[in-house]
Amino acid sequence: MPPLALPQPWVRFLLLPAHERLRGRRTLADLAALRRGERDDPQTAHALREQKLAALLQHCVERVPWYRDRCGVTEPVLARFPVLERATVRDHGDALKSDGFDGELLRSSTGGSSGAPLVFWTDKVKEARHNAQKLRFRRWFGIRPGDRQVDFWGSPIELGKQSRLRVAKDRYLLNQVVLSAHDLTPERLQEYARFLARFRPRLLYGYPTVIYRLAQFVDAHPELLGRYRPVAVVCTSEMLYPQMREAIAAVFECPVANEYGSRDGGLIAHECSEGRLHVAMEHVWLEVDAPDENGVGDLLVTNLDGYGMPFVRYRVGDRGRLGEPGCACGFHLPVLDHLEGRRNDFLVGVDGRQVHGSAANYVMRELERLHQYRLIQRRDLSVDVDVVMEGELTDDERQTVHRGLRRALGGDVPVRLRRVGHIPPSASGKYRWVESEALTQ
Repeated sequence: MPPLALPQPWVRFLLLPAHERLRGRRTLADLAALRRGERDDPQTAHALREQKLAALLQHCVERVPWYRDRCGVTEPVLARFPVLERATVRDHGDALKSDGFDGELLRSSTGGSSGAPLVFWTDKVKEARHNAQKLRFRRWFGIRPGDRQVDFWGSPIELGKQSRLRVAKDRYLLNQVVLSAHDLTPERLQEYARFLARFRPRLLYGYPTVIYRLAQFVDAHPELLGRYRPVAVVCTSEMLYPQMREAIAAVFECPVANEYGSRDGGLIAHECSEGRLHVAMEHVWLEVDAPDENGVGDLLVTNLDGYGMPFVRYRVGDRGRLGEPGCACGFHLPVLDHLEGRRNDFLVGVDGRQVHGSAANYVMRELERLHQYRLIQRRDLSVDVDVVMEGELTDDERQTVHRGLRRALGGDVPVRLRRVGHIPPSASGKYRWVESEALTQ
């Protein structure tokens, strides 16, 4: 039987470099360049970033039909480029491909959790630099290339590709194991906890809702982990709410970091040890579109490495605010100091204002026996809430939810509360805690 895991140096210095060479990617060379750049002074780093942006924009107006038709061939300026919408990528994808691109175009798609899946094209340079950013940020938390890693993932894009050969390769040659985010029954959570205690990964990575549910289960059954604890937990693809972070950190006794990115936009930002989201500025250029009085607006991402099918000023669907430069961690990367979820992660108040979905979390966490919930606001502003919890809902608990949600929404909206045995994930494996149909009208 193969060993449970290989020694980290074997993977780091032999198997991972060979794997990346066979895939035609310079991931480790790109990682080394990023780490050298961390020692540069901020002025040098920002100048190199501006050079990358200028080169990409020049490429777009010369070799990408969609941009050439709209921006001309004069000296390109970012602000003159139109905002790129998902619908435009879906309807004009061929015109967004570069003429005569000398690399291999690779088909990719989003998971479709916010609507229909989006098909687009990436390339090996963009992939390698995306992966190099991941490895660079994980080094901030003591995670090295080749360290044992468990991913809690549910996207059919990944799971559909995994032949037995790939599963064996990732696990027995690269020390990486993917555990499905679907069907998290008590039996499966028990199986996962026992596997962690045997495999002893240094990194847990994946959807915060899934890791949070595992943490709750382990908290009730601490004997399953024994003395094992990871070095770090990195959450991605969903909003990491404060109560989730606190529970995960308490159970696994390690730092919990937030990674922010998207399959189409690239890896955008990652938390440092001080808890601030640093923008991967060598990989993406980030703007805030039409900021409100608090500086919060739609995030526009320009991927600086995607020459095969450039995404310039791409509206990723999230909202945020850029912060002041400088951080106690010592890294000079720009800061994204506020991040909000997608548009339909918000609720609509009685007066028409948008209410962040975290308002529901503050209400629901008052239920001490609650394990999981899902809230859907209907078009008439009424609210359906499914809860998974120990025992039946009491009258006091129902009143707590009714009062809290009505207070958050600013009026006497109907609230329908129902206890269920299980809440399934979406097709992508993500658990949408809050969703509003009222924002899609």
